[in-house]
Amino acid sequence: MKDREKESLPAEAVAEVSTGEDVDGAPASGGDPAETVDAAKLKEQLAYLAAEFENYRKRVAREREAQAAFGNEQLLRAVLPFLDNLERAMAQAGASAESLLSGVRMTYGLFLSELRKFGLEQLPAQGGTFDPSLHEAIASVPSSGKPGGAILAEARKGYLLHGRLLRPAQVTVAAALPEDDDGDASTGSGE
Repeated sequence: MKDREKESLPAEAVAEVSTGEDVDGAPASGGDPAETVDAAKLKEQLAYLAAEFENYRKRVAREREAQAAFGNEQLLRAVLPFLDNLERAMAQAGASAESLLSGVRMTYGLFLSELRKFGLEQLPAQGGTFDPSLHEAIASVPSSGKPGGAILAEARKGYLLHGRLLRPAQVTVAAALPEDDDGDASTGSGE
């Protein structure tokens, strides 16, 4: 039966023609052996496709597990030389403090440079203005020389990863000094 003819038939009739069975599952009247063979072939293809899909689903699950387990491999390979440098620095316990500090600073700079390749950026905070979406205030100190909301000190650096906040900076913020208008603000009388 041609496709155009199938389109004009009700769905039950199309099912009967394509499977060789009535809607209730009984063999179609006047069952042609060729149609029965086609139905068996379709069932075989369907079973094959179902098995292929199951294999695909299992392969994707294995790949996902491997990616989760080894996804940070590139980053960790980049970090290993810094661990080596820090071990060398610790082994030089008898070296002068100045040369040890110089080596640690150099390792720190190289480490930051390598992490920038992975999209890590330091969040500048010192001397800026407090932004609650980027900073975490750990203290508020009255300051006459700075406007309210100015960042006075940074206790812990903040970081961005590809422009998105990874960790907020912990900062000490300047609090505006209360204005003293002939004692009205300090007494709270408001009269």
